[in-house]
Amino acid sequence: MPQIEDTLRTSFDQTAELYDAARPSYPEALLDEVVSWSGIPPVGRILEIGAGTGKATLAFARRGFSVLALEPLPRMAAILRRKAAAFRTVSIEESAFEHWRGGDPAYDLVLSAQAFHWVDPAVRYVKAAAALRPRGALALIRNETVGLEPGLGAELEAAYARWFPGVTWTATRDSIEPRRSETIAEIGQSGLFGAVHTASFPWTESYTTRRYLDLLDTHSDHALLDPRFREPLHAAIASAIDRRGGYIEVPYVAVLLLTVRND
Repeated sequence: MPQIEDTLRTSFDQTAELYDAARPSYPEALLDEVVSWSGIPPVGRILEIGAGTGKATLAFARRGFSVLALEPLPRMAAILRRKAAAFRTVSIEESAFEHWRGGDPAYDLVLSAQAFHWVDPAVRYVKAAAALRPRGALALIRNETVGLEPGLGAELEAAYARWFPGVTWTATRDSIEPRRSETIAEIGQSGLFGAVHTASFPWTESYTTRRYLDLLDTHSDHALLDPRFREPLHAAIASAIDRRGGYIEVPYVAVLLLTVRND
């Protein structure tokens, strides 16, 4: 993995507590869809790739599933261990998926929430398929933004144009379709999985000015931005939100891509 990408990937560990507090979870309807379309049995086994602080891990554990959660970053894994301590069906390995030693193909579902794009492309689908039982499912879930109120969006985009023109993510942009199309194409090219079932679940989250700035700093490119640029960027964003009463509504869409192993 190129050094710059590895730096971005590992940046989450520096803001692990902030990540856990600020990043959103997933709507129950999305979880229902995963369970229904994957065919996982009521006490089925899940292998989770890049579990982070457990946003998806605990949601599936609460439904009675057994989860082996892989998380390579030590601070993220520590938070996950703390939060999952009450769940006897959750086990945690501090390992990247690429380095996980694996075992017999026995998992009903391989799951990755907001993390699969960090896995080496040469490993992603081959190793996921190898971990699954026959006709086991791969589920990739993400929260994507679909744009803010136009006036606020224009102000934030102007701030980014001045202070962070190379930004890879902002809440003002619709990021759903390019990522979805790219991932579906990758799955097809792997030759290891069948047709991809897609589903989308719109929902909205409210943020105060402070909480929204915290959310920004959980994104790797924002977290690594030179303070000379991050501070005026944050000031401009805070000013725009404060003028609107100190809070904003961020429209999300929870996106599912689910496919079954070819057998």
